[in-house]
Amino acid sequence: MQPDKSRAATRHRGAPGTVRRMVAASVAVVGAAGITAAALPAAATATPPRPTLNTGHTTRVTLPTGDKLLVTRDASGRVRGATPATRTHQTFLTEHLGKDTYVLPGTALAKLGKGMSLAQFDVTALAAGRTGVNPGGVHPNFPMRTATITVLDAQGKPADDAGLAVVNVDDSRKYANFPEAVNGQARISVPDGHYALMAYHATYDAAGTSVTGEWISFGRFTVSGKAVTSTVDMRKATSELSIGTPKPADTQAVDLTWARGSSDDAGLSSGVSTDASHPVHVSSSPSGPGVQHWDVHATLTSPKGTAEPYQYEAEFATDRAVGTNQRYAVTEDSVATIDTRYYADKPRTGQSVWFSALPWEFLVFRAGVEQPQPERRTVYLSADDPDLTYSSMVVARFAEGDFYGEMDSGVRTFSPGQQARIDWMRGPLAPGIPGDTGVGDYYCGACRQSDTMSIGLAPVTDSTADHSGYLDPPGDGTVSSSHFVLYRGSAKLADEKDVVGGDFPVPAARSSYRIAYDQTRRAPWTAQSTTSHTEWTFSSTHSGTAGVPGRFVCADGTTAKCSPVNLLLPRYAVDQTLDGRVPVGASSLVLTVTHAAGNPRTPIEGATVAVSYDDGKNWTKASVQDLGGGRYSAGWDNPASAAGHTVTLKVTATDSTHATVTQIVHAAVTVAAQ
Repeated sequence: MQPDKSRAATRHRGAPGTVRRMVAASVAVVGAAGITAAALPAAATATPPRPTLNTGHTTRVTLPTGDKLLVTRDASGRVRGATPATRTHQTFLTEHLGKDTYVLPGTALAKLGKGMSLAQFDVTALAAGRTGVNPGGVHPNFPMRTATITVLDAQGKPADDAGLAVVNVDDSRKYANFPEAVNGQARISVPDGHYALMAYHATYDAAGTSVTGEWISFGRFTVSGKAVTSTVDMRKATSELSIGTPKPADTQAVDLTWARGSSDDAGLSSGVSTDASHPVHVSSSPSGPGVQHWDVHATLTSPKGTAEPYQYEAEFATDRAVGTNQRYAVTEDSVATIDTRYYADKPRTGQSVWFSALPWEFLVFRAGVEQPQPERRTVYLSADDPDLTYSSMVVARFAEGDFYGEMDSGVRTFSPGQQARIDWMRGPLAPGIPGDTGVGDYYCGACRQSDTMSIGLAPVTDSTADHSGYLDPPGDGTVSSSHFVLYRGSAKLADEKDVVGGDFPVPAARSSYRIAYDQTRRAPWTAQSTTSHTEWTFSSTHSGTAGVPGRFVCADGTTAKCSPVNLLLPRYAVDQTLDGRVPVGASSLVLTVTHAAGNPRTPIEGATVAVSYDDGKNWTKASVQDLGGGRYSAGWDNPASAAGHTVTLKVTATDSTHATVTQIVHAAVTVAAQ
C-alpha cells in the first residue's frame, strides 16, 4: 500500500544466516512522543506477516466484530494502509496516534466501554501479533484540568455515541486522544493549552445496521488554569459532500481524513471511510496554531453495463483549514489516464484497490472495486498535486472474507494529462525481484552489506516491472511450494523449502554464486504458470561502501556498506489476448532483461528463447532479434496440434560480467482452441 515518502528506513530481518520464509498467505502510510497507554487483551486474530519488497508487510487481520481487513505495514512495522476483505457496505473509522493505528466499524462505536475497548481494534498490534493498547495522550508532568465536551446532533439534542479526536496543537505530546461522547458528553483531563477536535456522529435505520446519515463537525477550545466546557454542534455541519466527474459515475466509496497537531511529526489523524448510500455533512474548521490537513478521496465507477468501463480515483486535499464548501469536481485537465488491463486465463471475479497518499498521511484506508477478470478499464487518477503518490493492489479472485492471487505495485507519481498503460497479471508469471520506480523507499531484494548477502525474491512477478505477488495458502485445490538453494562455487550455503531467500554470511573475497529456485503454484482460479525453475549465476565481493541510493532499505534498515547483487531479471511481453491465449501459427514476445535494482547497466550480451509443447521434454528454438538495450524480439510457430494446450517457455540471458539467468515456466501461455 501506499506508504509516503518519509517512511522510516528499518526492516524486520533475521540474524545473518537465517532464511526468510515464504508465508503462503494471500493478499496487498509519526508519532507523538510521550504517549502513555494501558495494554488490554485483543479479541482478534491475525495471520503471520510475510516479507514484501515494495510495500512492507501485508497481513490479514480479523476484528472482534468479525470484519476482516488486509493491512500493509511499512519497514518500521507501522500500519500505512488497510482495505476491507468483505463486500459489506458500512462505515469504518480510522484513528492513528503514535505508533498505533485503529480501525473499527462504525457500528462498534457504541460498544466501546461496554465490553469492547479501542485496544481490540489496534490493527498495528494485530498485524504484529502483540497485545493491543488503548491510546492515551497525557504527559504526566503538567497540572491537569477537566474539559467537558458536549456533542449535539443534527436536531440539537445530545448525540448518542459520538466519536471524538482531541489534540493539543501547541505540543501534541501533552495530549492527543480519541474519547467517546456517551449520551452527548465526554469528560477528559488535559493540561493547559490550545486544543482542536473533530466529532463524528451517525444515524442508523431501525435495525441499527445501515447508516442513514453521517456528520463531521470541528471545534476548538483553550484551557488556561481552570476547567472548561466546549460544545460541538452537528447543526453546523451544513455542507453536504459531493464529487462531480466529467463522465457519469457512481460513487463506490468516500474516504475523509483529518490530521491535526503541533507538527506533521506529532499529532493524530482521524478518518471516516464510507459508501455513498446516504448523505455526509461536514462543517468548516478555521486555521489556527499547529498544522491541519483535510483530505477527501472518492472511488467512482462507470454505470453498470457500460461497454468500456472506467473508474475515477478522485483526491482533494487542503492544508491549514477545512473549507465551508465540500462540493468537489474532477476536471479533465487534472487527471492522468491509465489504460489498465487485467489478464485472466479463467473468467473470475477479482478486485483492485488504488492507494493514494500524501506525505502527511499516517494511514490510507481504501475500499476495493470488485470486477470481472479479464477486463480492460480506463482509470482516471487525480494528478494535480505533485506530492500525491499511488500504489495499487489487484487480486485475481475475491471471495467473501478472502483474497487469492494478490499482486502489489510499487509507488508511483503521475502528472495531469499523462497517459500510461499498466498490465496486471500478464503472463507468464514467474519469480523475480520487482523493479524500483524511483519513488519512495525501495526494499532491496538482492543486496550485500559488508559480508552479508541478502536475497528476497518475489514468488510472482508479471510483465510490469514494479509488480510483485505471493502464493496462496495451500489447501482446497491450491498447491503452493518452493525450494531455494544458494551455492558458493560448488559449496551449498542454503537449502530450504518454502523460503524466498535470507541473509547469508559470505567470505569477503570475490566468489561465484548460484541460486536455484523451484516453485509450484497451482490454484483453482488459474491454469497457467503452474511451475517454474529459475537459476541465477553471478559474482560478488566485499561491500565496504554504500553503492545504492539513499532510498534503499538494506538488511539492517540502512544503506551503510550496502551494494546491489547482480541478478538478471527477465520480463515477458507475450502477444496474447486478455485471457492469456496465443494463436495457432505465428506467435511472438518481447523479452526485456534488466539487472536487479541498483546495479550498473552493464550490457546484456545475448538471450535465447525456446518453447515446448510436451512440458519441457522437447524444445523448439524461437528466432531471436536483438532490439538493443537488453530487449529482444522472439518469434515461433504454434502447430495446430497445440490448439487448446499450454506452452512451456524457456529463456536464457547473460551480461558482460558473465552473470546469467535461466528461467523455465510451465504452462506459460495457452494456444487458443480452434
